[in-house]
Amino acid sequence: MQVTVGNNANQRPTITVPTDLCVIAGTPVTGLITATDPENQQVTLSAFGGLLPRPANFVQNTLGPPARGTFTWTPNCSNIQSDPHQILFKAEDRPANNCGAALIDERVWRITVVGPPPQNLRVAPSGNTAQLSWDSYSCQNPGAQILIFRKENPSNFTPGVCETGIPASAGYTQIGSVAVGSRTFVDDRNGLGLERGKNYCYRIYVQFARPAGGASIASNEACITLAGRSPRFTNVTVDRTDATNGQITVRWTRPAPLNSFNPPVGYRLYRAVGQNATFPTTATPLRTITNLSDTVFVDTNLNTTDNAYTYKLEFFSNTLPTANSPVAIETAGPASSVRVSTTADPLANTIALNWTYNVPWDNSRYPSTIYRRDGLTGAYVPIAKVTGSTTGGTYLDRGTTARPLVKGNTYCYYIKTKGAYAIAPNDSLINLSQERCVALTPVLCTPVLTLKPTNCDSLASRLFDLPATPVNGQVYTNYLSWTLSAQPTADCSRDVATYIIYYAPTPNDSLTVLTTVPGTQTTYAHQGLTTAQGCYAVRAVDLAGTRSLLSNKECKDNCLLFLLPNIFTPNGDGKNDTFRPKVFSPIRRTKVQIFNRWGVKIYESDKDPLINWNGGGSGESSSGTKVSEGMYFYQAEVEFGDTNRTKRTFKGWVQVNR
Repeated sequence: MQVTVGNNANQRPTITVPTDLCVIAGTPVTGLITATDPENQQVTLSAFGGLLPRPANFVQNTLGPPARGTFTWTPNCSNIQSDPHQILFKAEDRPANNCGAALIDERVWRITVVGPPPQNLRVAPSGNTAQLSWDSYSCQNPGAQILIFRKENPSNFTPGVCETGIPASAGYTQIGSVAVGSRTFVDDRNGLGLERGKNYCYRIYVQFARPAGGASIASNEACITLAGRSPRFTNVTVDRTDATNGQITVRWTRPAPLNSFNPPVGYRLYRAVGQNATFPTTATPLRTITNLSDTVFVDTNLNTTDNAYTYKLEFFSNTLPTANSPVAIETAGPASSVRVSTTADPLANTIALNWTYNVPWDNSRYPSTIYRRDGLTGAYVPIAKVTGSTTGGTYLDRGTTARPLVKGNTYCYYIKTKGAYAIAPNDSLINLSQERCVALTPVLCTPVLTLKPTNCDSLASRLFDLPATPVNGQVYTNYLSWTLSAQPTADCSRDVATYIIYYAPTPNDSLTVLTTVPGTQTTYAHQGLTTAQGCYAVRAVDLAGTRSLLSNKECKDNCLLFLLPNIFTPNGDGKNDTFRPKVFSPIRRTKVQIFNRWGVKIYESDKDPLINWNGGGSGESSSGTKVSEGMYFYQAEVEFGDTNRTKRTFKGWVQVNR
């Protein structure tokens, strides 16, 4: 590519376009484009983009100065998309008398097109459902969906100019969607039916299909209140905690007004295990009650020790006062019992409580009360109040300064929740969790390990006095000893049943269990080792299987010992027949070179870490396979078997006698 740079006395024009715009499909768009030139020259305006020359239009009205042009466009439904449409406008000046090359200025105008709001959203009751309807939507784009949203009680949300969709802050929840050609939707609250006495409010908007995407402005809000009052759960409270004889009391309110229902009427109560249980349509009722004034059920023979339970209530009545009339059903719940769990932390001397529930009322309006007793018998006393969430709460029991929690003690807890319905905020719905007991197990004291070291410096200084290392290498024993510290807490337990000893061959290897010794033993000798290198740690264990923290990790390395003799006799008598180290620690590799008195290399090998030269070589005359008697010189490059794989070079002489 060639770029030519030259002088130009001309100055470029400046173009001005309207600010970026958002419009509803079907709204005409008109924009004035202007351009000025510093030298008051005429300017040519032009426009580019996928909308031009049709369906949009751009006409230059004057050449100026200043130059003016008009952009017009009426976007339709096909122009709805999530990204803005972009129109590029260019201004090019007309230099007079050839006084320089023409120059340009460019600007982009961005226009976002959104869908119009669905019109005339209406809602009407039909039994215990809400029938939504709206006018036929004006933009029937392929793949578009109408999204339906609901909330309890009216909102103060008003869509802004070109604000599409419904923000999460408005409090609505999506409950369904239909194709854009649909005009109705039935809200039955996922088969549960709407609750009478509640005010349900709805909005809808259109989501357009990808790849263009985009959305419409939300519709008006339409609300409905079903007359009367549906039955509501008020209690699912644990009366007794037991694995086989547990008890839960369930209570609910009567529907109202009672005189408006057609017989047969009654309740069907269902039960399931867990807090997020499902109830199949074929489920058998726990109990069917035909007396509408009977609003209490005591559920017995439950495993409240291990399980939470969830209940669902169906109120049924004939739709019409005639035999075999269709049955109308109102559903209350699901409502679960409160479930508390505990986690003891002996290190911090605390017990963490966590409780959960799945109920149709709001337990976050009032604080929950935590009750505790010391031991398995005695009286419960309130120790704290905590305001939880709509699904549960947490509390960390630290005891008090005057009465801290004591290791070795068992503490029992239960939670009392208090809640209310939004439609009856003055309700006081009290429910109890099961009882939960936990032992604050004593923390075992952490062992402190000592690994008996080897004085490598002393051995190296006495190298010539050390006995010869066995042919197959030294056999090592590592000696361990340990004591119990006062960590991690000053009151840690010393009731040790066993100690677990861990071992790793090198510092880079993971510790694995080497052996277990009785709690009365505080020393151990790791015998029969081919290397002194190794790492160790110890852990204490009590009779209950509780383990202490791991002790300090102690490691030991091999000494660097290597001593070659200055004479050997390769005569085949089985004594001193090879040239090999007299004293050595573990060696990985040795490269040895043997030279005669004139500096000629007669032998070289790195195959045997212990050398084991038998006197073979080229000799002085290179005619034989054995060297002659006399003095020879060696150089041994040794790589030791320590952690750092230390390398050292040893030089010296050796006398060969046959």
